[in-house]
Amino acid sequence: MKILNQLRALSTSLSLMILALGFSVFGFVSLIDKSDSTISAFSAENAYSLIGSGFSILVGATFLVAAVSFRKGRSGSESLIQQIDFNLI
Repeated sequence: MKILNQLRALSTSLSLMILALGFSVFGFVSLIDKSDSTISAFSAENAYSLIGSGFSILVGATFLVAAVSFRKGRSGSESLIQQIDFNLI
């Protein structure tokens, strides 16, 4: 049962990290990729691209915070469980 819980925690952490990386890369690529250099810096297309890139990077950062807090919460609860003396029960 302990191995199953560890595997579940590992897969959840890995999934959150992959989502964070994917959204961040997607945001940075759409921010960097300017194939048509004739687009004005103040055009609506450029503004929508910047807004979409910003939201994508923000979602990636949110998934990264979720992954880190999930890992910290799991390690804290596991150390708390290890400190419990089951002979008292």
